[in-house]
Amino acid sequence: MSYIFNENAQFDIFYQYTNKKNTIGNSEELLQNNYGFSFTYNNAKKVALTGEFNYFQNDYVGNANTPVAFQILEGLQPGKNFTWNVIAQKKLTKFLDLNLNYFGRKTETSKTIHTGTVQLKAYF
Repeated sequence: MSYIFNENAQFDIFYQYTNKKNTIGNSEELLQNNYGFSFTYNNAKKVALTGEFNYFQNDYVGNANTPVAFQILEGLQPGKNFTWNVIAQKKLTKFLDLNLNYFGRKTETSKTIHTGTVQLKAYF
């Protein structure tokens, strides 16, 4: 479901159900519920800001420490998982852009992982 505030801002709420099964090997299976929301703000002349938050409930049958599990779970873990990100883009001058990216993730059994990048683009 999306709510568009105006031509520059939007808010989304979403849900996705996924069922994956390995039909060869050990018959691993994943039942996944993903709840989340996202937002977008875009002022074409100055700044663009996007963000997303996800809650995943993964019911996984099989050994979670195998390459098959990593593929089926898409890098997440069995149980509760949270992911979030914020991306900011700012036009500094006609030839210079600044991008800031932040990503976070948390599982039931691990500490929070924070990742960020800064990028300065020059056009010439």
